[in-house]
Amino acid sequence: MTAEDTVGPKVRGQKMSAKIANVIADQILTGGIVVGQRLPTEKEMVAEHGVARTTVREALRLLESRDLVTIKSGIGGGPVAKRPELESLGNTMKLFLQIDSANISDVIDVRLMLEPIVARAAAANVTDEQIEVMQTALDRMREDPGDYANFQENNAVFQRCVYEAAGNPALKIVMETLWLLVRDAEPNEHPMATRLAAVEMQQDVLDAMRARDTEATAKTMSAFNEESAKYYRRRLADIISRPVHWQM
Repeated sequence: MTAEDTVGPKVRGQKMSAKIANVIADQILTGGIVVGQRLPTEKEMVAEHGVARTTVREALRLLESRDLVTIKSGIGGGPVAKRPELESLGNTMKLFLQIDSANISDVIDVRLMLEPIVARAAAANVTDEQIEVMQTALDRMREDPGDYANFQENNAVFQRCVYEAAGNPALKIVMETLWLLVRDAEPNEHPMATRLAAVEMQQDVLDAMRARDTEATAKTMSAFNEESAKYYRRRLADIISRPVHWQM
């Protein structure tokens, strides 16, 4: 049996480094290798897979480019398993948005279409525990509205919990990525009045969700996002109208 035979199913034309990378990726994504766990050393991987050191290094570079591995330097360093963040998907999406000359205003339009749909699904599927998490997030934003880091952190908790409550993993990934694209386009802090108004509109969404009223939840979410869109187009018109620019 050759080294190629031991690295999973044969894929026509696939390089050995990619095959090794796929095996390790599967182990990380299925939990066989946990986040933060050190991978075998280069020497150990060379012996395990029967390949050259350059092949192992190329496999590790592939994994690192997909945010599945981070390479730590120094004594005790080496490859360590990690999970990709949705910011990585957002950056890839920026590449395709730039190719099509899209801008953040286009992303806002997509959110205006999809957010009520997500809210309706969330109202139908939300748990009491998720409602408590969202209420706590809103309460924390109210406690110290002058603390912008606190506002951003708990606003993120609220948004992500809505997407989680919808009960569709694919929809959650898409919506959170779109939300991050808009959020990350913001050049500075929102005014205090805008923050406070946002919290109260989010409370309206949550109250409707708590009542499991799907139509009211969709309506209040639509109102919240329409108001947010007006804010962006009034105060950040120049920024959101520029074509998206992808960077490494």
